[in-house]
Amino acid sequence: MKYVSIDIETTGLDPETCQTIQIGAVIEDTANPLPIEDLPRFKCLVEHPQYTGSPFALVMNKDILAQLGELERANKEERADLRKRYNILPEGLVAKSFGLWLQANGLGDSESKTGQVRITVAGKNFATFDKLFLQKLTGWSSSVQIRQRMIDPANLCMDWTKDAGLPNLAECMKRAGIEGVVTHDALQDAIDVVRVMRSITKNYSSVNF
Repeated sequence: MKYVSIDIETTGLDPETCQTIQIGAVIEDTANPLPIEDLPRFKCLVEHPQYTGSPFALVMNKDILAQLGELERANKEERADLRKRYNILPEGLVAKSFGLWLQANGLGDSESKTGQVRITVAGKNFATFDKLFLQKLTGWSSSVQIRQRMIDPANLCMDWTKDAGLPNLAECMKRAGIEGVVTHDALQDAIDVVRVMRSITKNYSSVNF
């Protein structure tokens, strides 16, 4: 089976008033796990006319906002270079670009009449957070269809004798024996989800039934 591990960075917690500013994704094939460094990967910054959000999220993502802010001070030639260097996409082009990347990496139905790419997604809290933000992007529903059943690595990392709730990504990494910290870089966090999944399932060789 193939799934897409997706993570985003935002300007806050409310998808109605805050914005997606970074998207990271990798494609995993459980039947043929490639070396992590060889996984197909997507990463972009999302350009908006204006940015609104909560102070905490804005400070946490100050480096991303600094990169986006460089566009405002740059001339036409410099802006082209910045867009290429950081893969900065206007909000209206993000969904289409992501869908084309999925298709280029073998996902999607070439005979689909809608042009949508249907994918299974993995991610920490994806169903209750990331998905709500991504659905707000222009053209998302016409480019990408997310299957109803999603994968959250926390479900595999529960300590049923002690946990009062699902563990966060940092705790999942710890329990999976993975060193490092949660970076809040969307691509790295998406990769870390795959690393947790591989470790907990012994490279998808264990059966949980």
